[in-house]
Amino acid sequence: MIETYSFGEKMGHARPAIDAAMQKMAQERPDFRLISPDVGRAGMPEFIKKFPKQYYNTGIAEMAAMDLAAGLALEGFLPYVYGMSVFNTLRAAEGIRTNICYQGANVKLIGNNTGLSQGPCGSTHYAMEDLAILRTFPRMTLCVPGDPSQAVKAFEAAADYDGPVYIRLANGRNEPEVYKSDYKFEFGKGIELLEGKDGYIIACGIMVAYALEAAKQLRAEGFDAGVIDMHTIKPLDTELVLRAAARTGRLVTVEDAFITGGLGGAVCETIAEGGVPCRVKRLGIPDIFPGFGSFDEQMEHLGFGIAAMKQAVRALCGLWSFSLTGGRGSPEAGIHVH
Repeated sequence: MIETYSFGEKMGHARPAIDAAMQKMAQERPDFRLISPDVGRAGMPEFIKKFPKQYYNTGIAEMAAMDLAAGLALEGFLPYVYGMSVFNTLRAAEGIRTNICYQGANVKLIGNNTGLSQGPCGSTHYAMEDLAILRTFPRMTLCVPGDPSQAVKAFEAAADYDGPVYIRLANGRNEPEVYKSDYKFEFGKGIELLEGKDGYIIACGIMVAYALEAAKQLRAEGFDAGVIDMHTIKPLDTELVLRAAARTGRLVTVEDAFITGGLGGAVCETIAEGGVPCRVKRLGIPDIFPGFGSFDEQMEHLGFGIAAMKQAVRALCGLWSFSLTGGRGSPEAGIHVH
């Protein structure tokens, strides 16, 4: 299996790493362009300084950014749009759908501050719906990198991928690195980090590091839990999902997004259509507008942190019941799968 870091052993920063990758790409590809709705200075400041002629700031106008990107792509350029995902995917959803996806424009979107990473700002700034929205758009590829280093791999892979791609970052600063050894990255191919016999935790994005820690703690308790980094939500690696389901009959999905329409929804659709008997528990942001707090505080409060993942695996193994809020019941109460 791939060698990974212990939880918190190494922290990384996706923003400066992608900034450096953009500078390299701009030198190698004169057709590269970066577009941003007035947040580029907070994300890619060095690129902007060194390659001002390959950068466009549309101001706080996400729809204009999508229109410009579509036009550039149709004229043969390679445009990346970098911005806050909550605004890119809500304010400019129609532009992404019609001007980019409908036309098959070769545009790449990088969304930052996703999920609950903007904790102090509240639900107006939480990108919780982005996966559910974009997963319904034909021709769109959805990638949620598992750590800062994988974000760079996704950025580079997107340049050689024909068609719209959305790369979903968390905050992009001081986040756990997962991969200690190198590995092959490919859109649509999940990565089995730990092989399990009692069940699998299928995670994406920043939750991959937490899932690994939960699985390691479960193993110390005698539960053989596996972990899959499902970095691509669309196209989903259905073969890997069905193989994990057939092997264990128990899956827990976890994402820093609404549990409706994202990774959990995609996995459940795959299980239902694949005909493999399997219990599934979806963890993520429930059907509410969350309040304020740090990412870790919100994650634990909403029931999709390390403790909740461990509890979900135990519940699926028939030891405890499990409620949406993460409460543990008596063994006689049965198992409630949502």
